[in-house]
Amino acid sequence: MAETYYIDGYNVIHHSTVLRPLLKHSFENARDALIDKAARFAIATGLQVKVVFDGRGRKMESGSPVLTAPGLEVLYSPGHQTADALIERIVYNSPDRRSIIVVSADRGIRTLCHTLNALVMDPDNFLASVREKDALTRSIVQNLQKPDNQGRIEERLDEETVEKLRKLRDQLKE
Repeated sequence: MAETYYIDGYNVIHHSTVLRPLLKHSFENARDALIDKAARFAIATGLQVKVVFDGRGRKMESGSPVLTAPGLEVLYSPGHQTADALIERIVYNSPDRRSIIVVSADRGIRTLCHTLNALVMDPDNFLASVREKDALTRSIVQNLQKPDNQGRIEERLDEETVEKLRKLRDQLKE
């Protein structure tokens, strides 16, 4: 079974050296930046990534996923439950806990999920993985966009061989 990442949304924002500074400007910008990074990671890896936020006080229907990119779901916990509790319940109920990676700095959720045989990851380590995948994707795209200077066979052969082929062509025409 493929790996699934469960990201403790607000915890990651508050504990990440990359996202925390965005909170000074706008809470929504920090949340959108995390969702954007998770989306890029899901697309680049083909893995499932689920970002879970506390849904208390939200007007949208809690617990229903918001699909924003292939492989990415954004979930809000029901009003009576924290994102931590929702992630813990998902891990506990999973038949294949070893395929789950929980991204959080919260010691309680990390300990519980690790005890249940799920993997745990620090927020900055996850964001470093995102940067690595971004760099790899950029490199692949740049290589694909390079002009193919060796598209014609004449450009790949040495001058002596090309001259022999020209003579052969001329002989065949006669």
